[in-house]
Amino acid sequence: MIKKFFVTLLAVTTLFSCSSDDDNNNELSVEQRKALDDEAIEEYLNDHYFSPINGKVLKFDTITGNEDDAYTKLSQFAVKDPAGYYYAIRPDVEATGTSIEEVDSSKILISYQAKIFESTNDLDTYSTKYGYISTYTSSIDTGDGSAQTDPSFYKAFLNTDMINNGVKREHIELKNFAEGLKKFKATGTNGRDLYNFQGIIILPSQLAYGRNKMYTGTSITENHGYRNTSFIFNFELHKVTPRQ
Repeated sequence: MIKKFFVTLLAVTTLFSCSSDDDNNNELSVEQRKALDDEAIEEYLNDHYFSPINGKVLKFDTITGNEDDAYTKLSQFAVKDPAGYYYAIRPDVEATGTSIEEVDSSKILISYQAKIFESTNDLDTYSTKYGYISTYTSSIDTGDGSAQTDPSFYKAFLNTDMINNGVKREHIELKNFAEGLKKFKATGTNGRDLYNFQGIIILPSQLAYGRNKMYTGTSITENHGYRNTSFIFNFELHKVTPRQ
């Protein structure tokens, strides 16, 4: 999983690193970015719903009278934690298992689809403040689609070369994803059958990689492709087990 993660990370970071260098000269202040991210996330929550089939987050269509008119907006389930991240628990999923305690003590088995966006005020180009949404990484679209144990954004396992080059777990992990995950209980399913997503966690950019240093796969830098990028995790937490 780590190898696949860094191949994807390197490709995306390389693609956007040049534009990031240019954009940093004109970027919003941290407070302005936080406010814009919140506006974009609230708009996203009003525009999307949980599929009643498998819990994937889908966007409402614009045609009145279609089936999705009957579905509940994510905003009706969503909570903004005092820390600043958002989460929404899908009400019709049975999850009575264990919740994680801390990353270093709780091993997870999880199915997920993670997407990203950079909030924008450019409504001439985009129809919404969350702009263009793309896929960051996805277990359900990787290999046979089985669940994964401890994905790198949850717990990073550093090799000797990485440590010698100054890479730290904080350069890879999204600690606020783990904080959000504490709000959920495991479903107890095996992770091999068809997923049934139980909710979402949304990290505004400054609670993700933000303007902090990040390991891109080749270097540690503040000028990475996810500098002002918010993250959306749609997932099923299958199992939580103590680390040995």
